[in-house]
Amino acid sequence: MTTEDRRESRGGQFGALLLATVLGVGVGLLAAPQAGSATRRALRQRLAAVGEDFEDELEELRERGGRASHVVRDGAERLHRRGRKAYEDAVEELQDLREQLEDRTEEEEGSGVAGTLLAVGAGLAAAYLMTSERAAPARQKVREAAAGFRDEAEARWDRFQHRRGNGQAAPESGTRTDPADSAPQTS
Repeated sequence: MTTEDRRESRGGQFGALLLATVLGVGVGLLAAPQAGSATRRALRQRLAAVGEDFEDELEELRERGGRASHVVRDGAERLHRRGRKAYEDAVEELQDLREQLEDRTEEEEGSGVAGTLLAVGAGLAAAYLMTSERAAPARQKVREAAAGFRDEAEARWDRFQHRRGNGQAAPESGTRTDPADSAPQTS
């Protein structure tokens, strides 16, 4: 479509709009039930009545809004008080927990010192037992007792295995057999 065609199209639309407006005004003047001054007076009265109704509705809306704003404000104040109370309770609980934690920490620090001293003392005693010439007889007794316990444990284990019926002969005390029929090993 060319520019000239568009101008003609717009001009035709504008002409149709102008013709429809003139015809509408003409039909309205011919069909009017009363004179123009009477129609304007009736319109003013209707607009005044609508304005009064609008004012009444607006006033009623203001009253409802005022009541609603009081209800909302009161509810907000109640929520604020409850929130403040919950916050204060939480802060108080946190302070109590902090004090309990501090008390426990102080108690644990006290027992930590005693435990540390006992551990150091046991370590020193063990070091003395393992290195001192004066403790050589005690070391020998500890070795003998440990060997006795080991031999007894192996013997009990062997008896247990034999009672279960593994079909293996009970080995001599102090030796273990490998389930894959390998050579006995001393422990």
